[in-house]
Amino acid sequence: MSESNQHVTSGLLTKRQELLDETAALRERIAAIGNDIEAIDRVLDSFGFTGDLEGRTARQARIILFYRGELREFLAGQLEKAPAPMSTRELAEALCQTEGRDYRDRRMLNDVTKRLSKALRQMRHMGMVTSSADTRGTFRWRAVTAESADIR
Repeated sequence: MSESNQHVTSGLLTKRQELLDETAALRERIAAIGNDIEAIDRVLDSFGFTGDLEGRTARQARIILFYRGELREFLAGQLEKAPAPMSTRELAEALCQTEGRDYRDRRMLNDVTKRLSKALRQMRHMGMVTSSADTRGTFRWRAVTAESADIR
């Protein structure tokens, strides 16, 4: 390749990466705005607003509060059907997808991850799950099966 072609190629690759970064930032912002709009819609509903809202999508069933054992059941079910141990973040993304939420909203995903971490630690204490840390310190969780319980 000639020097001018290398220069053009380098410039195009740089611009491409800039556009990819900008796209990722815009997607994250759209996800955050979408969640904020949903929150405002819920508040309007709580005040009894019955008017038509532009761009409002039909509300899906959402888990606002977990009833006793509901979060543990979800986590145990996900870990039992998983072919390999899962990270807390992977479980949080699965929960968000189940709820119909946009898991690209970093703030919401961090909140869900913290909540799941606490539940998983409690489940580990109860002997329902086990964990191991990888080289980066990320915990990987798996369900305790009858076979693994006998090994301990």
